Amino acid sequence: MRRYMQVLLLPLALVVCRAATLEKLTLDEMVQQSTAIVRGKVVGSRASERGPLVYTHWRIQVSERWKGESGSQVEVVTPGGTVNGARQVFPGVPALAEGAEYVMFLWTAKTSKLTHVIGLSQGLFDLKMDGSGSPMLSRPASTEIMLDPKTGRQVDDEPVRMRLSELSSRIQRVLGSAGR
Repeated sequence: MRRYMQVLLLPLALVVCRAATLEKLTLDEMVQQSTAIVRGKVVGSRASERGPLVYTHWRIQVSERWKGESGSQVEVVTPGGTVNGARQVFPGVPALAEGAEYVMFLWTAKTSKLTHVIGLSQGLFDLKMDGSGSPMLSRPASTEIMLDPKTGRQVDDEPVRMRLSELSSRIQRVLGSAGR
């Protein structure tokens, strides 16, 4: 009977282990909590091991910066990748592509000095031109479990679509009201 229960519960355990639980962040919270906010294009990548974890290091050519230290490039890491034929995958990790342009809300860990996308996929926005040539940002709703930080209850994420100029104004307003 015990073995029968283990076999029945194994698929459930695998489903639970595949999901990430994220704290839902508002756009204003991402602006406040980020150490850098940049518009940039992915120009290269490499993977490395750091202890038992694999990280993919993305080289971003910065074309616009709203927050953070100046510089023409920034290196952003995402957990997972392939090193020596071994692949690690983590749920909720943003998918970047070489040659693609994004707006990224970033934070740099004090101890490791690694720069990450804040809130996993929440802080990564695709940048594409609309029919009139205006830059538009979009981010699909996360499929990961999201919790409201105030109540601890599960909430749904929503897709985001806005003009780059609208985001720029919002960032400046939030940073201005924070006295930065």
